[in-house]
Amino acid sequence: MSEKLVGTKAKILIVEDEEPLRKLLESEMSRSGYQVQVCANGIEGLARYQEECFGVVLLDIKMPGLDGVEVLRRMREESNIPEVIMFTGHGDIETAVQCIKLGAYDYLTKPVKLDELEMVIEKAHEKNRLRRENINLKLEMSKLENQTLVGNSPSFRKVLSLINRWAATDEHVIIFGESGTGKELVARAVHDASPRADKPFVTINCGRLNAHTAESELFGHMQGAFTSAVKGRAGLFELADNGTLFMDEVSEMPLDVQVKLLRILETGTFRRLGGNRDISVNVRLVVASNKKLEECVARGEFREDLFHRINLLPINLPPLRERREDIMSLTWFFIKNIADSGHEAWEIHEDAMAALCAYDWPGNIRELKNTIRRACILATEPVVSRDLLPFATPRMPLPEVGGGNGSAEVAKVPLWMVERDHIGRVMEVVEGNKSQAAKILEIDRKTLYTKLERYDLN
Repeated sequence: MSEKLVGTKAKILIVEDEEPLRKLLESEMSRSGYQVQVCANGIEGLARYQEECFGVVLLDIKMPGLDGVEVLRRMREESNIPEVIMFTGHGDIETAVQCIKLGAYDYLTKPVKLDELEMVIEKAHEKNRLRRENINLKLEMSKLENQTLVGNSPSFRKVLSLINRWAATDEHVIIFGESGTGKELVARAVHDASPRADKPFVTINCGRLNAHTAESELFGHMQGAFTSAVKGRAGLFELADNGTLFMDEVSEMPLDVQVKLLRILETGTFRRLGGNRDISVNVRLVVASNKKLEECVARGEFREDLFHRINLLPINLPPLRERREDIMSLTWFFIKNIADSGHEAWEIHEDAMAALCAYDWPGNIRELKNTIRRACILATEPVVSRDLLPFATPRMPLPEVGGGNGSAEVAKVPLWMVERDHIGRVMEVVEGNKSQAAKILEIDRKTLYTKLERYDLN
């Protein structure tokens, strides 16, 4: 799947009932480098459209049975991403206006000049590419704020060197590191430095998936594949076609989904949930784990064949406590972002910086960032002092119940602190096993992940 990056030519669906024209278009468009699929009528074309993603659709209007206008209407009910070019031998203004209102990109009359058609396809494909890119950018916008790779320690310089080396290849990359060390930033750096930099970068946290949703999220589903599937949907592998798919916490992926992931890596094809056709994609995979996958394999939690398939180009991210030389530069980086947003020149006391450098940072860079943000919010002037750091003073103890008069002592601890401390203690007892912690706390895993992020307990 990742041996050779395919070109930027559009993936085209041609729906045309006239066999000579259909074969001509298929032959000429394929010769020009397009990925082409053809259908002989509207019903077949609509079914193919629902099965996989296309960049451009060439749709004839006058067809027996389901005509092109109705097919266009139903296509737009499914998705507005592919650009649809209508063409007919019986053109009139009223039909053209109707098609444009329904979302068609253009309206051409037969006979169609091939060079003119190819020019329209290229423009439609570019619009489609920009639209997909815009969707991905919106999804990633919040994650990209104030994000960059900062550090000059020897261990981090080694990471930067590996990023540049692995990015030049097209093989899969695996990133190991504790939570909060910046695995997604490294994954994006690999993508940005690769030949796929101008293609989609799609992310998924496998820890949020379960056996019921994982297959639909990754591979998509057909309409009616399950009770709530009122529309067909493209999966993340289709959205990441020609680009990079970043799978965080890959060790949390259900075993039955691991089998399907292995098939994609070996064949470059998959099927949507409820579908009966193979879909080909070209995706570079970057995976990350905060667990040692060898131990997961030994426990039967991760497939050994999949581990060997993805363990090609490893990057080991050191925890922040092992790169203390970078704490000062990271701190000033986060403070500078606060200063830029507030137009104030911030300072940091020497004792505060000493405390920051001495702390072990179990939450790594994420914890440092949140600590600096919290200190800047609590500060009454643009100065970060030691008393603004949460680890500079002991954590508030839980109040004991009961008093001299027999009544309960009034608790002056906020509820969120009680919840945070209890979840933290449970996570320590189960040694970070989120599934076991969720069972003990009697909450679902998704809720646990949300609380772990909120309280920075990862």
